[in-house]
Amino acid sequence: MFHIGGEQELCNKSYFSEVTNSGRASLRLIIENTDLAGKHILVPNFLCEVILDVFKEYRITYSFYEVEETLNYRMPANLDEYDAVYFINYFGFKLPSLERSISLCNQLVIVDDVFSPYPSVLARSKAWCSFNSLRKIASVADFSLVYSNNPITKTEVRYLDDFSDKKYQAKNSKYHYLHDAKGDEGEYLKLFSSAETLLDENVGIFSPSNRSLIEAIEFYSEIESERLVRQKNYELAKSLLPADITLDMLSDFYSYLPIIIDSRNEVRHQLMDSNIFLAIHWPSTYGVENTLSQRILSLPLDSRYSSEDIEQLCFQIKQALK
Repeated sequence: MFHIGGEQELCNKSYFSEVTNSGRASLRLIIENTDLAGKHILVPNFLCEVILDVFKEYRITYSFYEVEETLNYRMPANLDEYDAVYFINYFGFKLPSLERSISLCNQLVIVDDVFSPYPSVLARSKAWCSFNSLRKIASVADFSLVYSNNPITKTEVRYLDDFSDKKYQAKNSKYHYLHDAKGDEGEYLKLFSSAETLLDENVGIFSPSNRSLIEAIEFYSEIESERLVRQKNYELAKSLLPADITLDMLSDFYSYLPIIIDSRNEVRHQLMDSNIFLAIHWPSTYGVENTLSQRILSLPLDSRYSSEDIEQLCFQIKQALK
């Protein structure tokens, strides 16, 4: 029908969405909306301990499936015995086995997409949920998107302003320390630690702060230029580092380049002497065995770093490996 003007129309999406302040809050929201309390979930054996802590809050029992060194999944034959299956989309990569493994599941699927700018939208009619966490990949302190093919009910709007305030204080102190030589490193590290303690101690589903909503809008408005820088940094780092320690992965938005090294802890400490502080994602969790937690190290690729920075980082890594 020919029609011009008036209020802009809008087509409903194929999924529902909500926002919280963190990945763990989003996971709680998913659990409460899918009636998973007291149920049995299949989870990867390469994961963050916080996930298991949230499950324990809801009396959820869990069993593990294996994650290979390539970050692909090895699914068990008894999938139908579980009420839900939990997948981690590691570093936001397009993992070859993700779509294939999800297709095997008849029950609820949860995709942990914390390293992606947007959670996954799954092409399936069976129940699914996904979530991300911008604080893992951007300067935003507290913002997480939740997607689901079923309606999401958020019964109470609560804020954890002390957490957000401390995170932004820490980020600002770090900026002035790095760019203006003001303050000291211990000051912002203490603030970061204090903020994380607040998040650990306050159990609940919280909404993002107003400042983080604004920061998230600014992040998304510049996402294409950020995407290009990260792609360039990924390709440069891949070309400079030994092929046998890096994972060759595709992504629409590179967060980190993981390297797999047997001497991870020794290399990491040597790099610290050169003011290079690399994160360990999904570190060892008590009682959970895998082949990755003791060997993986994450190289940041975001637009804070120029080509010269990436070249120096890769040079220092190769020196530490000798």
